[in-house]
Amino acid sequence: MNNDLPVTMNLFSLIKDIDAVKWETHSTLDRKNARIFDIFHDDSGQRISLVHCAPGASAKSHLHKGHETFLILDGSFEDENGVYLPGDLVCYAPGSQHAWRTPQGALIYATWGDRVESGLTDTAA
Repeated sequence: MNNDLPVTMNLFSLIKDIDAVKWETHSTLDRKNARIFDIFHDDSGQRISLVHCAPGASAKSHLHKGHETFLILDGSFEDENGVYLPGDLVCYAPGSQHAWRTPQGALIYATWGDRVESGLTDTAA
């Protein structure tokens, strides 16, 4: 990535052509059926990404050392705190923990302020 130029993409176009970016498997911390495209990622754990979840994708409980913020672009996403639909912006504070699943699949814009670790307890959504 050229640090002098901004990363630019049209997320509405991406919804129509989901394979327009180079996805990587997103399977750490027991994530299932998810792919990730990093827009920004550094050694401190800060990360800005797109996450594409296939129908039935899920993740076991995990702990966020920093904030997590995500915007649902397409599909639906749920955890023990609710069901989130396109246009929903969700912000979790540092130290929060949750599991998630996507029965119908989802496309998500996500940011993290620090590393993510295995959860302290298993609270499957």
